[in-house]
Amino acid sequence: MWSATERRRPVEWLQFGLGALIVAAMFYPTVWMVLSAFKSNREIFRDPFGLPDEWRWSNFSEAWAQGGLGGLYVNSMIVTLVAVTLAVGCATAAAFAFSRLEFPGRRWLYRLLLIGLLLPPPVVAIPLFGILRDLGLLNTLWALILPGAAWSLSLTVFVMYGYFNSVRPDMEEAALLEGASTWQIFRDISVPMVWPSMLTMAIVNTINIWNELMFALLFITDDDKRTLPVGLIRFFGRYSTDYAMVFAALTITTVPILALYFLLQRHVIAGLSSTAMD
Repeated sequence: MWSATERRRPVEWLQFGLGALIVAAMFYPTVWMVLSAFKSNREIFRDPFGLPDEWRWSNFSEAWAQGGLGGLYVNSMIVTLVAVTLAVGCATAAAFAFSRLEFPGRRWLYRLLLIGLLLPPPVVAIPLFGILRDLGLLNTLWALILPGAAWSLSLTVFVMYGYFNSVRPDMEEAALLEGASTWQIFRDISVPMVWPSMLTMAIVNTINIWNELMFALLFITDDDKRTLPVGLIRFFGRYSTDYAMVFAALTITTVPILALYFLLQRHVIAGLSSTAMD
């Protein structure tokens, strides 16, 4: 913070201005979406960037009822919660093993796991469909939970491995000398130290899994098991589209992610800054 007696240099004002411009450019699409959710279709096309002539709160209740968003919300929350828990839990344990334990093939196994960062989802869609079919998991929520968790592992392990390497192992070595087991060290010492980082990755994975569309389209056929991204397609007709309902449904869908970020942003920043400082 600058005191009243300090003056900002022109370079600092330029940095501030560029930062504000970037934030405005990134945030404006969200504002435009929310404003459009209160308009009629005629207003959206007549004045797409203006304020609504009449704030139509009924758009949200109509979108909720027409799209059946209640059941879609429940499905998305179940899939996201379980998949994120599996991904972050397994990735944290794997990153701990790669960073702290010595075992044959450790480096090669870590590099093999990172190949997942290079593969786009369409590459594995067909083989994954066959695996889920053979396991009898097609058209169940597990067909979204397991691929979602597995697809998040590579990035989460990569990030958590860096976090573990940034934390000095002094306390872990002291506990080992005191006779603590590897599991006790991981549970009671390592996890509390990297908890902000785990929370950061949980938020990142939540955004990715919440918005996942391709697997949900391929692996789910029953409407009562679909998630929100697939449910939004219902608002697009073959010959016409009710854009007021589309924007209202998009706003309803975006609210949980925005609320989650604003509630936990301090923890995210703490996790990132603590690693940078180390």
